[in-house]
Amino acid sequence: MNNASPAANRCSLEASTDQLRLYRLLVENSLGLMCIHDLEGVLRFINPAAAQALGYKPEDGYNPEDGIGQNLKEFLAPSVRHLFDEYLYRIQSEPISSGPMRIMARDGTERIWFCRNIRYDRLEGSPLVLGHAIDITERIRAERALKEAQSAVQEAHDELATRVAERTAELQQANDRLVAEIAQRKLVEEELLRSRKLESLGVLAGGIAHDFNNFLTIICGNIALAKMQLKPADPVGEILDQAAVACKRATSLASQLLTFGKGGAPVRRPTQLAAVVRDAVDLARAGAKATIELFIGCDLGLADIDIEQISHALHNLLLNARQAMPEGGTIEVHVENVVLDDGSLPISDGRYVIISIADHGCGIGAEVLPNIFDPYFTTKPNGRGLGLASVNAIIAKHQGHITVKSTLGIGTTFSVYLPACTAVKAPEIAISEPLQNGSGRILIMDDEEPICHLLTRILTQLGYEVECARNGVEAIQLYQKAKDSTRSFAAVLVDLTIPGGMGGEEVAARLRQIDQSVVLIVSSGYSDTPIMSEFRRHGFDEVLSKPWTPAQLAEVLRRCVRVP
Repeated sequence: MNNASPAANRCSLEASTDQLRLYRLLVENSLGLMCIHDLEGVLRFINPAAAQALGYKPEDGYNPEDGIGQNLKEFLAPSVRHLFDEYLYRIQSEPISSGPMRIMARDGTERIWFCRNIRYDRLEGSPLVLGHAIDITERIRAERALKEAQSAVQEAHDELATRVAERTAELQQANDRLVAEIAQRKLVEEELLRSRKLESLGVLAGGIAHDFNNFLTIICGNIALAKMQLKPADPVGEILDQAAVACKRATSLASQLLTFGKGGAPVRRPTQLAAVVRDAVDLARAGAKATIELFIGCDLGLADIDIEQISHALHNLLLNARQAMPEGGTIEVHVENVVLDDGSLPISDGRYVIISIADHGCGIGAEVLPNIFDPYFTTKPNGRGLGLASVNAIIAKHQGHITVKSTLGIGTTFSVYLPACTAVKAPEIAISEPLQNGSGRILIMDDEEPICHLLTRILTQLGYEVECARNGVEAIQLYQKAKDSTRSFAAVLVDLTIPGGMGGEEVAARLRQIDQSVVLIVSSGYSDTPIMSEFRRHGFDEVLSKPWTPAQLAEVLRRCVRVP
């Protein structure tokens, strides 16, 4: 029973009424979107802010009360109306439901509200749902626009990054090309410097070798001549043999000097390289701890080479390979045809025969590898530094090229490229017995009296008649005199260089004027002209390089002297 006085009850009622009025005033003037609906979705209340947000404005004749009695489902966007029943079911089981809702405005546009709905279970009557929402349409649009802008910025960034990467790649490629060009230019400059060093050294070496070969001709020839006078069992023969070996070594040294000097031009003939390589390998196998395996390709092309020079080069390369493996091992030698067409080597494209010599020895360090072809450069305690320099010069004078690849502890491979020639087969060289006798008169022109004396003794012993001339004028006079008589010369052997006088080439031309059928043999220990290598183009029939042996002299005469 209420014991309060009527005045107190009246004050309490007035306070409650005033409080309700304040709440209503707050709701109706709130910018928040508010509504009340029952559990079937029928609106019981909608505040002015919500009505205006839907496009129902007082100035258009609409009041919030007009929406009371309508179902909230009618205000939903068609695309989500099928979810309304699910929402009603959920709010009956859960007192609070929150989430975005798509609303259809009066003008047909969609708005997105974020709603928070609370079920209010009354003491009397059915429960009601109190809804409060905020319009997040513009925020969603802004977020979408922001994402699109971010996507556009990312695409622009990616495109820019791609362009920068492409441009950077172009610049990197250009930089790489520049670095490669600088490196190539440096190599060319180093090669030019090396060539100039070789050229200056070659002038000195060639002059020394010329005189050296004259001396060796006299020494080797007299040793051979002395042996010809001995009986087979004479003990002096062994002494002469030792002297001949030393002479041969000196000849090899002179040949190396000539090779990178201004002389030493190869005397070439079309040659089957297989036989030359096989002979070099057989020679290298003698006394070697290492095993040498030889692989020769099919249909090997001919090469226009100086057999003696190429044999010398191969001997040096094989000797290097042997010395790289003092305890033994395997040396592999490959000979095969190859076609160069990519400009990868500093020689003309075309057909070549390649000779590769690979050892599995100690290898050559990268720091010294560029210098191994320099004259007098050596890594061996007792080396002279001429072997590889002469090999390089020999190959270069054959218009070929030599490459080297080496790794410390793994081994070294030298590859020699020699131009293949167009000849169908190698010319046959007649093999005769050493010092085969002949007949006929031989005219000799040489300014060295010991050489003239040596030639006279050897040729006389071989059955020839000999006359010597110390210069070109005397040689021409003797030949003219013999032609006018019945005792003409079967051949003329001329030294190419006569200091202070008429040389062999001029004498040969003058003799051709006298007698077109004259047989001319050119001999020299040194020449800076291609006469020794292209003797036939210069009017000579044969060539005899100093130092020569009596057997070589006899063979040259046998080939060119006509037997009556």
